[in-house]
Amino acid sequence: MRRTFVVADFVGPAGYEDRLKRVLADLHDGLGPTLAVAVLGLRAARDLIARDRVAAGELLARLEDELYRAITDLRRIVADARPPALDEAGLVLAVRRYAEALTDRVPAEHGPLRVDVEVHAELPALPAEVEVTAYRIIREALVNVARHSGARQCTVHLWPRDGDLHVEIVDDGVGTDGDALPAVGGSGLRSMRERAGDLGGGCRVEPVPSGGTRIAAWLPLAKA
Repeated sequence: MRRTFVVADFVGPAGYEDRLKRVLADLHDGLGPTLAVAVLGLRAARDLIARDRVAAGELLARLEDELYRAITDLRRIVADARPPALDEAGLVLAVRRYAEALTDRVPAEHGPLRVDVEVHAELPALPAEVEVTAYRIIREALVNVARHSGARQCTVHLWPRDGDLHVEIVDDGVGTDGDALPAVGGSGLRSMRERAGDLGGGCRVEPVPSGGTRIAAWLPLAKA
């Protein structure tokens, strides 16, 4: 006798789908770049250990601290909270600290990478969702620059204009055709566009005439 099992469709509580989408995006855009940077750091430590065991040990100690912070970040994502770096330092300093950590881990075959963070006007008090979105977009863009572009110079620009926060990441690497941006986790550009779009803004990627790639996002500072 064949038994037939009927499984009812799962119906989550109100807002379940939005919450699930947000958590998955935070895992991809938050922990994804963090772990990618940790991998770069481990590769750098492996290259260093034969030449300078002391420097390799110091790098591994920093990686240990960063992975502990990643665990904290994961717990906050589950609790639907902000990235801890923003609470500790605010957007601009958090980005600068992340860029500094990242440049230490660029694969040796790519050569040294310099990342500058430039703020072109005084930023107003940023809504929490704008600050988080800008931070996630910048982090993912920087990881892609470090891992795939072969760039030697990258600049992050931030400025407010006409009611939006503008974010621009420009590098001098191999460039892109505007649709094939390499991605942490396989969906980097789509994730950036979705995050910006969720706030009523947008995100585009385009080649730089002199060589390299520009990622530009604009995020409304007030809800429509």
